Amino acid sequence: MSRHHRYRIRHHYRSHMPMSEEQRKNGARIMKIVLAVVAAFFAALFIYRYIANSYIKQVRRMAITDYPDAELVQVSEGAALFPDRVRAVFWDREYQFLFLQDYLREGLQPVRGSESPESRERRLTYRKFCDQCIAALSKLTSADYSVYYDTNLRGFSVLTTETDPEKLNAMLHGLQAMKPAYPLRFSIVSCPAELCEIIRSGDPAAVMKDPRLAVEADNITQGEVMLLRMCADELITALGGDWTNSLEYSDHTESGVPADYRAADYMPENAAYAVTELESKTGQDTADLRCWSVNTRT
Repeated sequence: MSRHHRYRIRHHYRSHMPMSEEQRKNGARIMKIVLAVVAAFFAALFIYRYIANSYIKQVRRMAITDYPDAELVQVSEGAALFPDRVRAVFWDREYQFLFLQDYLREGLQPVRGSESPESRERRLTYRKFCDQCIAALSKLTSADYSVYYDTNLRGFSVLTTETDPEKLNAMLHGLQAMKPAYPLRFSIVSCPAELCEIIRSGDPAAVMKDPRLAVEADNITQGEVMLLRMCADELITALGGDWTNSLEYSDHTESGVPADYRAADYMPENAAYAVTELESKTGQDTADLRCWSVNTRT
């Protein structure tokens, strides 16, 4: 038998020898250490989150105390295990708008953060400017109208049954001539009377209380698009099925609605309603003229 073969036999024998008592004890000690480390990690994580959750409860109590007349819609701590900043989203019950308040951590105690552009005070300031412009509407039109504020209170939409181009332009130029301390976005949304009633039958708060809208200020939170979102379910009922809306005509204009303009001229075959929208800002000479259609989904 060769030396190499004898070595292979001895190595095979040794590799299959039973573990000694000392080896078994060492293995058990190592396993206990591993289990103890894992248990300690999860215990520390549990304690850490318990303290963090207790801190969030403190924030909630402080938020409710700070704004007792508002509804606390959401408390967001972000992705941190122990947040340095917690954002509270409120719904102002009296004026029907969302606002934010940040709470910062000092040790294990929350403190109110500095005023943000989305705070209640800032939004009430813009609400006052909006109301100053809205007060002039009764002198600009004799038609039926309703007013809806943008989610950030930096503008508003006027829903009206007026369709006459000259009278729509009178409303446009009258609002453009207003000069509040800050420029405000506004839109004049001209709808058939039937669609106006559908929009008015919707529940704005059901949409406007979505906490995501507390910081969104783009086109999905204002004008014709937002008005239709507010009555989405009512439109489904009225049209007997699902619906879509689409932009059929758009123009940038200094004069407003052309004298020969008719919304019906831009309606596609499956359209149920045609909507004319004039969008501009206070203190601005130009406006965007758009024709929308509300269509039954095919």
